[in-house]
Amino acid sequence: MTTRESIGAGIIFLWLVGLALLARRELFVGEPEQMAEAALLVVPGSAYYEVMNGDTRVGWASSSIDTSLTGISVRDVLVIEPPDSGARDRIAARARVTLTPGLRLTGFTFELGGDHGPYKVSGKMGQDTLLQLITNAGKARADTESVTVRRSVFWPTTVPLALALAARPKVGRVYKYPIYDPTTGTPEEIQLTVGAESLFVIPDSAKMDDAHRSWIVAHEDTVRGWRLDPQGSTIVSGWIDERGRAIQTTPLGTFTLKRTAYELAFLNWTLEAKQSAAAKKALHTPTTR
Repeated sequence: MTTRESIGAGIIFLWLVGLALLARRELFVGEPEQMAEAALLVVPGSAYYEVMNGDTRVGWASSSIDTSLTGISVRDVLVIEPPDSGARDRIAARARVTLTPGLRLTGFTFELGGDHGPYKVSGKMGQDTLLQLITNAGKARADTESVTVRRSVFWPTTVPLALALAARPKVGRVYKYPIYDPTTGTPEEIQLTVGAESLFVIPDSAKMDDAHRSWIVAHEDTVRGWRLDPQGSTIVSGWIDERGRAIQTTPLGTFTLKRTAYELAFLNWTLEAKQSAAAKKALHTPTTR
């Protein structure tokens, strides 16, 4: 399993849970006019995540939804760089998905940088069921192709939306959706089972601890969550709340993303990175006697 696949899965999951803000549970899956009605209820917002490798914070992630008169856009960022690593170990991924006001996919862009070299794939829906793709990897010539997908195909980010349009998640319930998987470049059907239900305590605000020069939890919220267990493709998995937003996920069994406050996710990681850089500089600075 490659790092690119892991990072791609992380981004896709963030796309997936972000669009759940569009959902209202009184609607039902599969009716286009109700999808359009749900789109009118979109509220812009952002969610933040700390990226963990075991007990060590190694990065941060964010997912944001913006709305306009012409459509909806979802923007996500995922940065992984262990505080004690070198610059060559840094991985940065950025993604954007665009939808019409009626939630139809119009295009997407996924970019990956770091020690693997630049990688970018863009997709645009053509007429009917044709998805046009352009892939750029390193200095190689751009590769273009067209993929035929089902008219009712879901972008992975819209799967939680479909879940949220149904009834409240219930352990044992099974969902099936046709999707286009950008990590494999193929259309397929995904099957999800609600495998468990639990309560989570999630930080929703933070304050500065001057003594330790770091941000600490100021307030926490208790959230009920449900675990999505995939059969086949693992591009969609992890714990979500009743709105479909991610609580915790471990894409492809690698890095764990945990929802938290902005300061705890981004600012603490930034502080740790600066402290690590300062320590490295001091370690390699010659001393005089």
